[in-house]
Parts: sequence; C-alpha cells; structure tokens
Amino acid sequence: MAQYRVLITYVIIYFFAISAAIRGLIHFQGRTYQWLVISLLAAFFLLLVIEPWLSRRSWWYTHFYLAVQTAITAALLLIPSGSIVTDYFAVLFIPLTLQAMRVFPPRIGFRWIIFFMAIMVILMLYRFGWSEGVPFILTYTVAYLFAGSYVAFMRQADTAREEAEAARQESQALFTELQGAHRQLQAYTAQAEELAAAKERNHLARELHDSVTQTIFSITLTAKSARMLLARDPGQVAAQLDHLQELAQSALAEMRALIFELRPPTVEEEGLISALRKHVAALKSQAGLEVDLQIEGERRLPGIQERRLFRIIQEALNNVVKYAQTGSAVVTLIMDDKRVLLEIEDKGIGFDPTALKTDQTKMGLASMRERAEMMGGTFQVDSHPGGGTRIRVEIPQATGEESDG
Repeated sequence: MAQYRVLITYVIIYFFAISAAIRGLIHFQGRTYQWLVISLLAAFFLLLVIEPWLSRRSWWYTHFYLAVQTAITAALLLIPSGSIVTDYFAVLFIPLTLQAMRVFPPRIGFRWIIFFMAIMVILMLYRFGWSEGVPFILTYTVAYLFAGSYVAFMRQADTAREEAEAARQESQALFTELQGAHRQLQAYTAQAEELAAAKERNHLARELHDSVTQTIFSITLTAKSARMLLARDPGQVAAQLDHLQELAQSALAEMRALIFELRPPTVEEEGLISALRKHVAALKSQAGLEVDLQIEGERRLPGIQERRLFRIIQEALNNVVKYAQTGSAVVTLIMDDKRVLLEIEDKGIGFDPTALKTDQTKMGLASMRERAEMMGGTFQVDSHPGGGTRIRVEIPQATGEESDG
C-alpha cells in the first residue's frame, strides 16, 4: 500500500510539472526567451528525474536539489513575457512541495513549504503588484498547503498501517512462541508423569522383592522341610504345616496390600478425606490394622496437595503394617486457613531413623520427605526402639494447582 501511495504521489508531481511546462512552452513559442525557457525547464525535469536517487543517498542532497529547483522556478517566473501573465510557473512549487513532504519529516517539510510560499509571494508582488498579485498569492498558498497536508496525511496513514502490521506480526510471533511453550510444557508434563509411574513401578518391584518374594521363598523351604519330616518324624509335620499356613496368610496379606496400593481410592474424584476413610477401612479388613482417623477443619484442598498427602499417609500406614508390629495407629489431620498439619503415630516397636535395617524403609521415608518438601512443607520423624513412631508433616495452604511429582 505504501508503494502504491508513492506511485500516486509521483504521478501528481509529474502532472503539475508537465502541465506548467506545456503552458509555458506554448506561450513562449517564437518569442525572445523561448530557448531560455526550454533550457530551464529541461534542467528542472532532469533534476526531477534524478531526485529519487538523490533522496536515497542523503538528506543534504535533497536540500541542495530543492534549493536548485527553487532557483530555476524563480528564474522562470522572472523571465519577461510582455503582455503574457506568466504566474503559471509558480505551479512548479507544487511538485517540489510534494517531494519535500515525502522525503523529510513533516517539521522539515513544512519549513520548505513556507520557503516556497515566501519566494512565490515576493515574485508575485514584484511582477504584478498588490492589486493583481494577491489573488495569485492566495491561490498558490492554498495549493501548496493542501499538497503538503495531503502527503503528510498519507505518510501518517502509512506509518500507522505499518505499525499495526508490525504489531500483528509481533502478536503472531508471540502466539507461535506461546504455542511452542505450551507444547513443551505438555511434553514436560508427560515426562513427569512417566517418571512418576516409573518410580511407582520401581517401588512396587522393591516391595515384591523385599516382602512377598522372601515370604514365598520361606514357604518353599518350609514345605520341603515338612516333606522331609513326613518320612523321618511325622510328629513334627503339624508344626511345620502351621508355620506354612502362617507364611501363606502373611504373603496373602502383603499381596492384598500391594494390590490396594496399585488401585487406591480416587482422590481427585472423592476428595482426600473420603479416600482416607476408604483406605482405613480397607487396611482394617485386609491387614487387621485399626486406624483412628482424627480430622479438624475438614475441607477440600488443591488436588496436588490431596494426592501427595494421601501418598504420604498410605506409605506411613504401610510401614506400620510391615514393621511396627502393632495393630493400631492414629492419623491426625488439621486444616486451617494457613497450614495443613498431618501426624501419623503408632505404639509399635519403633526404630532408630539413623540406622535403618532395610533399604525399603529408607526409600519409603525419603519418598514421604520428598513429597512434603515439594509442597513447601517440613517432614519430621520421631522414633526410637521400643518407643513407637510419629511422623509429622506441616505444609502451608496452597492457592492453586501445580504439576505433580
């Protein structure tokens, strides 16, 4: 669009220049100063043709160009014409006005227009006097100002259009960048979910290896021992069978606990409190663990907090079932406007947190600590041999969702 407007401007420039030249050549044909007029007009048009090249090189070239063109126009207006009124050469200031406004900023362009007007006023008064010169002065003044305002308005419109296009392109680039960031975030989220799933699989694999696999191996040894005693000392077989039954029941309980861990209640759908009540009921029926669930300030928390708190409680109660050698535990959950306080306590055999016997217990505590810290909270374990165990988690209230870990 800007190139189209430049083309229109140059069409207007050449229209006024050619019309003034044709009129001048007609009226000076066969007269004394004919060849002088032709020479001056030839010089004017030669400079008019090379003006675009001058403007691209430097503003100073354009200033010099306009000064020379002004001198040529003034010389044409001063040529004696006898009875012919040669005011029409003042029309040549119109293409100069258009060029000045096209090349320079409006402030400089209008200075050139004022200069053209001053030269025109002086020459009109010199040639025609006040009575005849004033109408010419008013006519050409309006023409110069109109031509300058036209170019200034067109340039302003083109600038606004270019700025709008630049803003649109920038917005499009930003939108594309945001789409890329969104896709990258989705990829990171998928990777995080895969990593979380891998951690859970590794956790279950360790559970199977450290608990169920060992129990099944003991079952195998006990069955072989009972088979050997059946031939040597049948009286001892009953005791071996009782032990075999205990091992089988233990393996069954451990498998049920692992299956329940694989398919826990849906925290997102039911909420933390409802999921905890179902989990506590399942532990009682499957593992015989009595859990006293104490809740203060019951409310829904952000989904990520509920999921992580549930996993912490689940891991802690599983440890009670496996290692505490007790049939009861207390879970206290206090929720207020500023914090969430969670405590899981049992009166079992306890342990020394600095000298754990199994890697699995270490990893379970590390997993609980990691989840608490991911919520910006604190994790504390108080336990000693023979004194039971108390796990304390305190986190600040969250205001929104964040990616799971």
